[in-house]
Amino acid sequence: MTRILTGLFTTVLMAIGGTALAEGIAGTGSLGGAVSADQPFVAAKVYAQHQSKPILFMVYTQNGEYWAPNLMPGQYEITVRKDGFASEARYLTINADESKQANFSLRSARQGVTYTGSRTLETLHDEPLVVAAYDEIFPPGPGRDVLEEWCIVCHGVNFIPRQPTFREGWEAHIDYMTASSAFGVEGAASMMPPEALADGKRELVLDYLAENFGEDKPPRAVMSPGEAPLDEVALGKAMYVEYQFANTEKRPGRWTQEPHFDKDGRVWVTERGVPSGMTMLDPWTGEYVDYDNPKPKGSPHGVVVDSQGDVWWAGRDVHLARLTPATGEVREYEINKNGMHGHTPVLDSKENVWFSMLQGNSIGKWDRATDTIQLWESPIGRDRPYGILMSPDDKVWYAKFHDCGVAMFDPETESFTQYKAQSEPCTVRRLGLDSKGIVWFGLFSRGILACLDPGTGEVREIPIPTGISEPYDVWPDPFDNVWISDGAQEGVLIKFDQGTEEFTFYPSPQRTDFPKVAITREGAVWYAPRMVAMTKGGPAGLGVLYPDKDKMTTFGAFYE
Repeated sequence: MTRILTGLFTTVLMAIGGTALAEGIAGTGSLGGAVSADQPFVAAKVYAQHQSKPILFMVYTQNGEYWAPNLMPGQYEITVRKDGFASEARYLTINADESKQANFSLRSARQGVTYTGSRTLETLHDEPLVVAAYDEIFPPGPGRDVLEEWCIVCHGVNFIPRQPTFREGWEAHIDYMTASSAFGVEGAASMMPPEALADGKRELVLDYLAENFGEDKPPRAVMSPGEAPLDEVALGKAMYVEYQFANTEKRPGRWTQEPHFDKDGRVWVTERGVPSGMTMLDPWTGEYVDYDNPKPKGSPHGVVVDSQGDVWWAGRDVHLARLTPATGEVREYEINKNGMHGHTPVLDSKENVWFSMLQGNSIGKWDRATDTIQLWESPIGRDRPYGILMSPDDKVWYAKFHDCGVAMFDPETESFTQYKAQSEPCTVRRLGLDSKGIVWFGLFSRGILACLDPGTGEVREIPIPTGISEPYDVWPDPFDNVWISDGAQEGVLIKFDQGTEEFTFYPSPQRTDFPKVAITREGAVWYAPRMVAMTKGGPAGLGVLYPDKDKMTTFGAFYE
């Protein structure tokens, strides 16, 4: 099939030479063209991999045409990907202030059976991975009902079938979840309440696991329910950019977790591989600088940058650590109880650092005036604070990881207020706050977006319209669109429009998840593609989605 260049690319060519659309970011070039095929397709992905900088640009086709602006000058490998099709790569050089054209013809190809989730499972096993329908892997019955309520709701659908074991192995797993102190914290409640498997449910579940996930079964994964609903008009406006961090002899197994911007528009990200540390990215050039963690296995989780430029993280065996980039000096605030870890830090209006403690069931505060740390343990034994934020009035909000909801801590009264979701049990990982003071969060493996009105205490739940969904982070942009990071669908960022209550799905360049997003003043959504590196499916790094590439004015990342 031959397609004549019309519409999108023709409009772009006509615009070059003076309009705001053509100008883009100074010193960059652009690429456009047509993609044809002998079968209909929607929203093919067009990749432009820079050959001398570790930077990937990706756009989608709209009506068989694509346009990629703001490409940094250099040589590129251009490829097009769409399930069920194949094409050849092309190589070309794009100079500053230059627009190039490259057309592609897709040919039909055998489409493999793909599986749901963010992990690249083929790299985790020596034997072939078997992909099958959900009901085939998890036969219906009372045993599955209990697994869905208490196990899959947290671990997802592929955790159990990808690691079959013998009956005693499953029994040990159940004992750990119901009888051991969670995360090894002395005196902590078990991961799940023992009564959840009372009244014969323990043997029921054990029999089900031994029969369907015994040592005679191969590693399996649940078949993908199909492509998320794609709005080609919205996707045609969007562009992904991913900055890749190579493994080196010094950092052989790097994987990234959470991004945060500094006042100069650079992006910091926690690196949780071994050895661990922090990395600072210059998004204008793609160059990055690594800073070592004094604890190689410290696994820093969350990060925040204060007005002085000091970088704070929380992680293993520390409440907090403070990096001064100018000197490279790191000061650690040590944990004094075995098993307790800091999780995510945030700043209040006085630049005191507050942090959550999933492993420790507490929230904490570093006081800038006294240089001391104070902890407040949650009154709920299995609360386990995860994501955390500060409201404009300096109230502390956090996600109740194992208690299915969100909570507010008032520093003045030192009191907790609890808000539960309707669909219990569930896990909640992150939360966000919009301009109206509404708190947004996701019910992880239940595939539900939820919001709380603190004024009334009302919690509303909105199902995400796709087969399997795992909303991880939920954060409103400056225009009160709510962005959801979801790894269940092989990696997708989802926009929820509060006005229309419509969801728009933006599939990512590669299979991964996004544990935390950070959104710029212009509405660009930054993330770390964690699982792609953690499961050896691709390089670690940082990424950003520009929902409207025509409005890109800078590669820098600024909150204000």
